[in-house]
Amino acid sequence: MRFISRNVPRSISGALVTLVALAGCAAPEHGVAGRWQLSWRGRIGTEQAIVALQPHGQALSGSFNGAQGSLPLSGSLQRATLSFTVDFPGPPAYRILFSGVVQADRIEGNAQPQGVDGRAFAGHGGEVAPDYYSWSATRIPP
Repeated sequence: MRFISRNVPRSISGALVTLVALAGCAAPEHGVAGRWQLSWRGRIGTEQAIVALQPHGQALSGSFNGAQGSLPLSGSLQRATLSFTVDFPGPPAYRILFSGVVQADRIEGNAQPQGVDGRAFAGHGGEVAPDYYSWSATRIPP
């Protein structure tokens, strides 16, 4: 009995360490749900938006509430990596693909114009925007 009783605490602590490690690798599906304050570099400078994310398994839906009003978004979620697109009405109309990695209450990634050969006209003196911009979001507490 003495052998078992000494090893039980070690087994329990080992199991707890394993569970904590696995929890860090698990898909953050329920952790992504909610509202996020998003900041991204757009065609005319830094823009702000409130993004509401609703995961459904590996699918992602929600809304992008920014300067052009509330726009639907759709995308996917795989473990800590997410991506979603937003169609902006323009003119001219354009689509942005947001992809990033979730780390607790923060998401960081790239925003890339779609359907414009990877580049978008910025409209200021003829300059052309780069292929992608960085973006980040922080969770808004409920």
